[in-house]
Amino acid sequence: MPAEVLNDPPGISCVFSDGRRLKMMLGDTACAHLARDLLTGLAELVHPHGTVDSAGSVQHYVRALRGMDSALAGRGFAGGATDLRRAQVAEFWMGTTGAREACTRRMLLGFTAAGGALDARVRELAEG
Repeated sequence: MPAEVLNDPPGISCVFSDGRRLKMMLGDTACAHLARDLLTGLAELVHPHGTVDSAGSVQHYVRALRGMDSALAGRGFAGGATDLRRAQVAEFWMGTTGAREACTRRMLLGFTAAGGALDARVRELAEG
C-alpha cells in the first residue's frame, strides 16, 4: 500500500516494505496549502513509489516540511507549492540546513511527480 495523505488534520499514513506502519499528523500549520502539497510530494517518495522506507526517514522529512512551512509563513507566504517563487525558495534553502534543503527539494519534485505544478524557475532550482 502506498503512502496516503490525510486531510483533517493534515498528515500522512505509510506502510513500509517490512509491514510496519506509521500515521503521523502535522497538527497546526501556518501554510496549510503548502503543507498539503509537500505531504503529497512526500507520499511519492515513500515505498513503493520511492526509496523512503522507514518511520525515522518520514519523520525527518516532516521536520523539514515544518521548517519550510514556518519559515515561509514568517515571511508572509500563504499559498501552496504552485505559488512559490524562485527567490522565496532560494532564500529558504540558503538559510536552512543541508538536510532540510535536500528533503524539501525532494518533496517539491515528488509533488510534481504526483501531478502538481511548480513555477518553471522553482522546478529548475529544485532539480539542481
